[in-house]
Amino acid sequence: MFRYGSRGRICRSWFAVLACAIAAHTFATGQVHAQEQPQHKSGGNEGKIPIGWLTRIDGSEDMHGDFKKGDSLSFVQMTPGFHVTTGPNAILWHPDSSARGNFTIESSIFLFPTKGRDREGYGVFVGGQDLAGAAQRYTYFLLRNDGRFLVKQRVGNKTVMLKDWTYLTAIKLATAKDAMKNDFRVAVGAQRVTFSVNGTEAVSLARSQVSPDGVFGLRFAHAVNAHVTNVARRPSP
Repeated sequence: MFRYGSRGRICRSWFAVLACAIAAHTFATGQVHAQEQPQHKSGGNEGKIPIGWLTRIDGSEDMHGDFKKGDSLSFVQMTPGFHVTTGPNAILWHPDSSARGNFTIESSIFLFPTKGRDREGYGVFVGGQDLAGAAQRYTYFLLRNDGRFLVKQRVGNKTVMLKDWTYLTAIKLATAKDAMKNDFRVAVGAQRVTFSVNGTEAVSLARSQVSPDGVFGLRFAHAVNAHVTNVARRPSP
């Protein structure tokens, strides 16, 4: 049983915890923001693998779209959004989710109690290229439940550190009983790419460092239990 701190209610399942969490956020803000790019429709696939989405586990060139080889990774449609529970580190994406030029990627992710594994990252990636092949490339922006963020780039089997784990007060932390939501934002301009959490800038990097054009999606380290309510492209102002 997990308690979510919303008007004294006790939530008795992961589904109830999520419902309470989203209700609490809506009650607090008084608004729901429409997405510029709608979610890919589930096609009635509630509780099952989201239609059209693909995954890749670190160290593998296989895409586990049906999870026959990657059954330790759970990724299911759960309106609103998707629920992810990882064994291995993995990326998740829809092939139609791509962006070029000036754009903004936004995602809201609820992290569930970590059982002490507060150094497991979760977040988004941009600039995806050849995601199914040996020459995979993307830049990822992760948070940890110890209040730190990271920006890193994968090129093939190697990774390049763009910003090492750094403390940011804007990151909201899940507790032993409460899920917590963080809002990710990657704003891509002509010269700079700005990474933000809950409206607070974490770091701004040169566009040439980030290589942001390409597919965008989600990245999770191992032992993460999270719910993604959205991951979408918005036009930059």
